[in-house]
Amino acid sequence: MKRVLLMLLLGVSVAIAAPKVGSTVTIRVLSAKVMKAPKFIGSAAGSVSRGQQLVVKEVKGDWYRVQGSSSGWVHKTNVTEGKVQLSSTPGGSGGNVNRDEVELAGRGFTPEVEGKYKQANPNLDFSHVDHIEKTAIDPAELEAFVTEGGLQ
Repeated sequence: MKRVLLMLLLGVSVAIAAPKVGSTVTIRVLSAKVMKAPKFIGSAAGSVSRGQQLVVKEVKGDWYRVQGSSSGWVHKTNVTEGKVQLSSTPGGSGGNVNRDEVELAGRGFTPEVEGKYKQANPNLDFSHVDHIEKTAIDPAELEAFVTEGGLQ
């Protein structure tokens, strides 16, 4: 009985967490794809960047149909509810962080930060990371692969 009650409470908390239609969400990741359909694999309708604000038009599970600089579907992990004023100031909001941490989390692994990191860790080989970052997969080909393989 306690397990069922706990599951119901968790379900209610998840349902409450979704933004309402008409509310604003802010992109919280460096960049995110806005998809044509509410799924990870498929055609993108566009892309959005950290700090951009979008209006929620529909909620479907963990996906939000949004409208703004790009319109389509974004996953809940890419957004935070509400209008958020982002700061690049170390410690600007929510804790004691240094400039390197802000650059890593907010703007990505910049060449300056990468140079310092390489200097502090001379035995690391970044060539594999560089190769992976240059890899691009056509979304239509990926979607065909998933469909053909019966993947979900």
